[in-house]
Amino acid sequence: MNDMERIRRSRFPVSAFPRFRQFNLPVLTGDAVAVAVLAALLLFIAVNLQAGWVYAVDALLIGLLAVASLSAGLGIRGLTVERTMPHEAFEGDAVPVTFRILLRRGRRYFITLHDAFPGLRPGTARFPVCDARSPAAQSYQTVALRRGVFTAQTVEAHSSGLAGLFIFRRRVRAPGALTVFPRYAVLEEFRVPGRTGPDAASVPRPDRAGLEVAGVREFRDGDSLRHVHWRSTARRGTLVVREFEHEAAEAVALLIDTRIEPYGADPSGLAFEDLVRAAASIAHAVTRSGRPVQLIGARGTQVSTTEAGWSQALHWLARVQLHGALSPLEVYRSAVAPGTPVVVCSADTDVPAAFAQRGIPVAAVLVDAASYGDRGDSGDSSGEMVLEALGIPLALLRRGAEVGACLASLSR
Repeated sequence: MNDMERIRRSRFPVSAFPRFRQFNLPVLTGDAVAVAVLAALLLFIAVNLQAGWVYAVDALLIGLLAVASLSAGLGIRGLTVERTMPHEAFEGDAVPVTFRILLRRGRRYFITLHDAFPGLRPGTARFPVCDARSPAAQSYQTVALRRGVFTAQTVEAHSSGLAGLFIFRRRVRAPGALTVFPRYAVLEEFRVPGRTGPDAASVPRPDRAGLEVAGVREFRDGDSLRHVHWRSTARRGTLVVREFEHEAAEAVALLIDTRIEPYGADPSGLAFEDLVRAAASIAHAVTRSGRPVQLIGARGTQVSTTEAGWSQALHWLARVQLHGALSPLEVYRSAVAPGTPVVVCSADTDVPAAFAQRGIPVAAVLVDAASYGDRGDSGDSSGEMVLEALGIPLALLRRGAEVGACLASLSR
């Protein structure tokens, strides 16, 4: 920063002009340009002909431009916008968004709200008339494009005024929050690695009753409403049911490799998203069978883990990102007891092989990151052959393949 720039900023700080910072120049439409050119042409003719009626017509055109600009500029002043939308959705779900405009006084015309909410397809809501006496409401329907936790604080308001010759833009506060969960496939069965007999398969379990109560847990599909613990439900804000002694099953460990290096062949990030959808499908199958699922991953050098039911698992999976700085083995050793069976989700074939070589019961969900690249070529299959030779149950995801169909190989 040179001396002149430093002096200018010290004498005229930006914070001294809060109104100037929010000022937006109008955008002229094609009609406004045409009217302005016509007004200039008539003024030239009137000066040369000295015809009074030409002056009058020219004055009307200039007045039209002035009124159009003034009405458009005032149209976005004093607006209060409220946003109403669901707090949760799945990828691909339709998401309705409603805006209400409240005015302190007066009336506004032709206001359009352009909404570019993160994670959603952009949309618009148009308000032909807004009156201070009755708040106006308009809705639009959009689609959840990708998983994640998203927030927005503002929406862009456009005002075209009475004539529609000028457009003024302004950011208006309209906070909102949305959690988008990953899509999942419904699996008929999922076999837990390292288990044999009845404990190996995770299938939907019918409701049972009549045994001693061991505690409470989150509501799962198939639970009877007779077992709802209403006091805990009111305290937590979500359905909670009594858990009986026979239901206290061991959690299934599900580890997601969150290092960015194994997915380097896919610049789009779609390979990791399909891997998260596969993890969600397994978590759904496990929790539907009555078992909790233990989700494990790395966030930087910290281990993120939770033992949860279906709802909590969705929230964990919505937040997981490629921020890990620990190897899957390091994460495993920090999160679970030695020898605990685990389902590993990764793009690196060496990861499940390392678990098997240490005697850890493991099943692998691998994603072929190379198939998601620009060329779409499949990667080297030698790693898959090694896993098959080690007897590791394996599901392989490739671009364009249905996640549920790929995971079916884990139940064979």
